[in-house]
Amino acid sequence: MALMNTLLSTYRKVELFFGNMKFAVIIIMLFAISLGYGTFMESYHGTEYANRLIYKSLWFMGIQFGMFLSILFATLIRLPPKKHLYGFYVIHAGLIIIFIGSFITYQSGVDGTITLTPNLPARNIQLSDDELKIQFPSKGKEVTVNLPYTAFQKDLGYEYEGIVLKNFLPFSENKQDWVPVKVEDPSQASSRYRIYTPNFGEFVTLSLHPQSDFNNTQQMGPLNVHYMPASLSKCFGQNTPDGLIIWNGETTGCISPTPKEIKKKKNVTGQEMIEVTFDGVRVQFLPQMSPLPLDDKMNLSENSPYRIFSKKLFEKSPHLFLFGKHAAFFDREAKKWSTANFDIGEEISLPWMGFKIKLLDHRTDAYPTMLPQYVKPVQENGQVIKGQTKAIEVSIGDQTFWVKSGEPISFNQNGERIIFDLGKKSLLLPYELVLDQFKMDTDPGTNNPASYESFITLFRGNAGSSKHHVFMNNPLKFENFTFYQASYFQTNEGPFGSVLSVNFDPGRFWKYLGSLLLVLGSIWHFVLRKKPVVKPGEARD
Repeated sequence: MALMNTLLSTYRKVELFFGNMKFAVIIIMLFAISLGYGTFMESYHGTEYANRLIYKSLWFMGIQFGMFLSILFATLIRLPPKKHLYGFYVIHAGLIIIFIGSFITYQSGVDGTITLTPNLPARNIQLSDDELKIQFPSKGKEVTVNLPYTAFQKDLGYEYEGIVLKNFLPFSENKQDWVPVKVEDPSQASSRYRIYTPNFGEFVTLSLHPQSDFNNTQQMGPLNVHYMPASLSKCFGQNTPDGLIIWNGETTGCISPTPKEIKKKKNVTGQEMIEVTFDGVRVQFLPQMSPLPLDDKMNLSENSPYRIFSKKLFEKSPHLFLFGKHAAFFDREAKKWSTANFDIGEEISLPWMGFKIKLLDHRTDAYPTMLPQYVKPVQENGQVIKGQTKAIEVSIGDQTFWVKSGEPISFNQNGERIIFDLGKKSLLLPYELVLDQFKMDTDPGTNNPASYESFITLFRGNAGSSKHHVFMNNPLKFENFTFYQASYFQTNEGPFGSVLSVNFDPGRFWKYLGSLLLVLGSIWHFVLRKKPVVKPGEARD
């Protein structure tokens, strides 16, 4: 009996705490502030960021659960039923049923998207949760790791058969970083420059390292930039009549032979063949045919380290050759090749439209790469323009690398291939959708879309197919799923594809029922229960 009295007393305190007006006011204020903050975040950083930060966070769900408790206990403390509160009971019953329906939808509902490429069947619904698939093709095994639904960088601390998952970045951008090398090699140098005019400027990173994300060539409008080993710079500064350069790819040494050092003759087909002696080795070329040398049988030799090319091919248009701390270019006014040296922080002038180049960094002890770094996403005109990439840092043995969303990576460990694929969870439909045609209307005189619609064929296997027209306020409803026109994209081939949002709401009936009770209760409580006002001097009925 004592235990029962204690439990009843505790329940009564809980009931009074959650059911009192002060708690209700506080929880409603917190809810309103959170919604306002969420709207602000959504407008500037996108829906997904707002969902991860607020709408689907534990603390926001806690506020909603607090509202549920407040409504529930505000009703219970007013029991047993009183006639003048019947409308009040119906209103609160409607609110409680809406909460229950929302919880059912949260637990069992589906909210995702399906991407339709023209004339290609699709049946995968992409959900909002992230996952990493680790595949072992030789073993026929696949491991799926569910990733946290967070808005911030998180250390996963997950390990599986020597595979360690470290940092997870739900929003990231690739930024340049330098990766140290164990052994310095001048032939694999990397440099960063700024090429600019008074009205234009661009940063350029070039590398000869095979593992770098940066190339050794880049085009800037009419200017072509080439990055080469430093040992070749001396050959570009020699203005020989033929303008030929021969180099050894193994030693990176080169020569720019004079006419006396070149033996010219015709081969059996009438093509000009030249012969030079390089480091004591006799080398023959057909320069008009290929940069490869000829072997003893007069066949092109791909295995030879020697190559040839003519600088005259680069005199008609702007070409800038960079060799780390050296530069070479053809000066059309002087009609000769010029070279210049500059150190880090120094600049030199170029002979094209007032261009200048400044050396910002030069390294042989590291190579540049693009590594993902966490950023807060940025939304502009309804589209996320920054922070769209998700990334996971993976460590296997002494090697560490990043797996990015939409970019599967294959890794070899002791002769076994491991594939990492970071993406969204998906749901497979029992039928297929095919986009037959996508139509978009624009505002008059602009390219801004005014409306867009999709013409879709739904295939149900042996059950046949059906045609559907999906546009704004006209979704496709089929087998408990509702497909809404959400967005579009342009394929590489040119035509537009369509993106449909997909929704399955098992709690919809209860939310509709709760809304109906809310309306009826409000009418009962605020209209039907209202007593007529008796004016002074009038008798009551």
